[in-house]
Amino acid sequence: MAAAGIGSRREVERWIREGRLQVNGAVPELGAKWLPRDRITLDGRPVRIRAPAAKELHVLLFHRSPGETLDLKAATSRAAEHLQLPRVSGRWLAIQPMPPVDGGLEILTDDGTWAHRVSQGVHALTIDYVLRMRGPLNDDLVEEFRAATDCEGEPMTILRAEAQYGEGFNHWLNVTVRSTRSALVRHWWGARGIIVSRLMRVRFGPIHLTRELPRGHSRAMTAPERNVLINEIQAAKEAREPDAAALSAAPTH
Repeated sequence: MAAAGIGSRREVERWIREGRLQVNGAVPELGAKWLPRDRITLDGRPVRIRAPAAKELHVLLFHRSPGETLDLKAATSRAAEHLQLPRVSGRWLAIQPMPPVDGGLEILTDDGTWAHRVSQGVHALTIDYVLRMRGPLNDDLVEEFRAATDCEGEPMTILRAEAQYGEGFNHWLNVTVRSTRSALVRHWWGARGIIVSRLMRVRFGPIHLTRELPRGHSRAMTAPERNVLINEIQAAKEAREPDAAALSAAPTH
């Protein structure tokens, strides 16, 4: 059902656990298959979907402006008309979307299975953020940020932080992270009296936000780009698995 674009895999599983989604009048088991002749309802209302085999994969790169809401929760792509996204038979799903206050590169797809596959591996990718900051930024604070491993108990992995000091109190910071939410970056600096007035995601693993994609515009992600993304996720996961295995095998005292 996720592959048919009616929702992400996580959403479909939640609907099943809550008893809201039924197939032929009964709540199905997680992972159950469905046939075109089956009657599917969500909250008692019929859901019309097409067989996944007949569905073409669509993936978009979208340059979202900070503060622009990425609301894709409605059942059809009409909910995304204000974002000027192309129409699809199902609805657009966002891969690890940025918070509304932030912006930059977003990856959207209408295929729930593909979305789940990528979302499961996002934590292994490196991400680039560009921050516009206001306040007394200095080299000592930047070095402290580079060495930070957590913020209020939530892990952070900062791989790079390079400051570009401007005149007065406005500065820029280029950051590379892994498994670190943009909201956590904002909070870390806010706790030190530095206001992050703008935060943009400019790289998502091997995919870069370029000048050729203006704000508010989208373009189709090419098949080679999709393959590179999947391959990098797989390679990153495989590279981290030996480290995780070694850590679990280490003796405890």
